[in-house]
Amino acid sequence: MLRASLITLLALCSLQTAQARVRWVTPGSYRLQTVALGDLRLDSDDTETGQNFYGMHRLRIDPIFEAGRLKVEVQIDVLTGQIFGQTNSIGADYVERRYGDPENSTIGWTTVEPRLGWAELDFDWIAITAGQVGAQFGLGLVDADGFDRPEDDDRLFERFNRRRAGDLLQRFELALRPFRMNSLGALADLEIAIGGDHIYQDDLATWFDNDSAWRLYGAVNYRGEELSLGGQFTYRTQTDRDGDFLDSWTTDLYARWDRPLYTIGADLHLEGEAALVLGHSDRWRNASHPEEVDLLGIGGVARAEIAWRCPRIHLGIEMGYASGDGDPDDSQMRQFRFDPDHRVGFILFSDALRLISLRSAERQADTTLNAVPPAGLEELPTDGAVQNAIYFFPGVTWRPGNWKLTLAALVAWADTPLTDPTETFFAGGSPRNHLGLKADRFYGTEYMASIHHSWSLSTAGQFTAGIQTGILLPGSAITETYGKRPLPKLVGEIEWQW
Repeated sequence: MLRASLITLLALCSLQTAQARVRWVTPGSYRLQTVALGDLRLDSDDTETGQNFYGMHRLRIDPIFEAGRLKVEVQIDVLTGQIFGQTNSIGADYVERRYGDPENSTIGWTTVEPRLGWAELDFDWIAITAGQVGAQFGLGLVDADGFDRPEDDDRLFERFNRRRAGDLLQRFELALRPFRMNSLGALADLEIAIGGDHIYQDDLATWFDNDSAWRLYGAVNYRGEELSLGGQFTYRTQTDRDGDFLDSWTTDLYARWDRPLYTIGADLHLEGEAALVLGHSDRWRNASHPEEVDLLGIGGVARAEIAWRCPRIHLGIEMGYASGDGDPDDSQMRQFRFDPDHRVGFILFSDALRLISLRSAERQADTTLNAVPPAGLEELPTDGAVQNAIYFFPGVTWRPGNWKLTLAALVAWADTPLTDPTETFFAGGSPRNHLGLKADRFYGTEYMASIHHSWSLSTAGQFTAGIQTGILLPGSAITETYGKRPLPKLVGEIEWQW
């Protein structure tokens, strides 16, 4: 299907006039990061990861060809992954393939990943897209392509960490703008799209591991000058390499409003997204319901930001909710998980809860602790995503000249008490966390700061260097007493973009 689609696009391209504008550019970037992370108790035996210092890099090229109404883009990560430092063996069997081998400290020198290869033929009233693309909708609550967008970074308060993987899909899409030809005012910006996807990699499936996942979707988007609205409905069917299945229906709604505040020389930015997931699957089986469970997950994000043009100060807050599953033994799976590339905070979700969940899956698979390991262990790790959470994430960024300085904080609770299956079993069914303590809801508070400076290299692009740092004060959900054993993190980064 994909090959036929590309042939069709190239045939349509031949209809373009000989005078069509032709452009070829090859942007790219190189990024080097060093990460220092403190130790965290991952279980009641005081297991720690031992990965306190390591380095990662990424060399990406992104050639783009345009001829008239045809656009072709390819993206390749020539080198990507860890290149020095300590490794992490905790839960290594449950780390997704797209994040690399966590036990190989130099894999980043050899890993090559072709990521994108797609073509788009865009007329005023219709656009046809075919190929391997990055899926992005709204704020990236469900679909996030993993790309850092410079226009957002210049306008909004800075997010911490970096997007890493992204949802990559082999897609054929037909997008219609039915009112464009008549130029009916605001309706000219209305777009209706339908399409089909074969999943190359996302947070639920990976083609390289012989998972088979397909999606059909329909979307309606309105992108106005001040107001943008969107809705996407997706049906997904999936069969994993081990035979487990997933059938789900996702409704995803998005809204954004930008309003200039001329009297104070600022811009107001309001944005939100909400998603509902329904369906059934046997990927989350439990002893009471060994065949399958029903899915009912709810998640949402709201942002409010105000940006002053002079001084260039951007103040904002993000609030989010991801439903938890208060009864893991019933017939319904209520947990909602954000896409891992929707970044929230700096340490809690991306490091602390990710490592705790990896160790939890590893302990569940240990036959000395569980004679018969339960099904669905690969679903326990969070991969750094927000799940079972309520959070508030305020921050402020100041951009004087070529500098960028940010202060931010995060406070978060679990929607339902954070439990560990192994410790709960040992306690006779009484809810316990990974340390064997009574399950609780307060995740904790983290504080973070960053500073970056950019230099223009004339025809050679732009060079940026910076530091991000933060500290997590764990709450009662993941430690004995609030603030005990604080978890620090420091990231140094240099990046060259051309």
